[in-house]
Amino acid sequence: MITFLSMALISTVSAATIADAGTARVAYSNCLVEFTTTKLDAKVGTSAFRAAATSACTDERAAMIAAMKKDEKEFGSSESEATSFATEEADSVLFSFTDSYAGFVSSNSRPVKED
Repeated sequence: MITFLSMALISTVSAATIADAGTARVAYSNCLVEFTTTKLDAKVGTSAFRAAATSACTDERAAMIAAMKKDEKEFGSSESEATSFATEEADSVLFSFTDSYAGFVSSNSRPVKED
């Protein structure tokens, strides 16, 4: 019985921390959607967009990295491993926007926010 309760507690804690990291990822992505849409509407060139995107949504990016680091450390990663993983994940989100920008320009389309 104690083992079952321990596993239930661990599952609940894990689900909560995953939700926190997931929520932070969505917040960062949605901020980049707004940033990208503003730049598309202003007809900013691809190179200028890429340069500006690296400094966009810094608070949301920091929150995502912090949430992911927390999760990784709870799963046994070292500080440096957790930092590296979280930064790579945030870089991946950013890359998806910088890599897609030219496509948005050429198709006159816009990114869509996540729920």
